[in-house]
Amino acid sequence: MPKQPLKALVLLFLWGSLVEDSVIFALSWAAPDLWFHLFHQADPAGFDVALLRRAGGQWAAFAAVQAIALWRWEVRPLWLIVVLGARASDLFTDLSYVLAVPALTPIGWMALLPPPFLNAAFIVVMALAYRQMTAAPSQR
Repeated sequence: MPKQPLKALVLLFLWGSLVEDSVIFALSWAAPDLWFHLFHQADPAGFDVALLRRAGGQWAAFAAVQAIALWRWEVRPLWLIVVLGARASDLFTDLSYVLAVPALTPIGWMALLPPPFLNAAFIVVMALAYRQMTAAPSQR
C-alpha cells in the first residue's frame, strides 16, 4: 500500500478522472449541442457530432478502466499501470485540439488547457504508487 500522501493522490486522481470522464462521455452523447455551445459558442457542423461521440467512446473506456482500478488497485497494483497507459494515450489530444480548433470560449480554454498537465501528473502519481507497492519490503 502506498504511504500518504501518495495514496490520497491515487484516490483523488482515480475518482476525479472517473467523474470527469463519465460526465463528458454523457455530455457527448446526450447533449452534443451543449458541448459545442459551451466550448465554442457555435453549432456543430458536418461530422462534428460524430467525431465528438467517437471521443466519447474513449472517455467511456477511460471511465471503465478507472472504475476497475478503483476496485482492484490495492490488491492488483498492475491496474495503476493500466490506468497510466490509458491516461498517457490522452496526453496530447487536448493540446492537439486546442491547436486545431478555430475558436474556443473562456470555458473551453479553462477546460482544455489543464488536462495535459493533469494527465502528466496522473502518470507520475500512478508510476510512483506502483513502484512503492511492488518494491521489495526493504526498499519501502
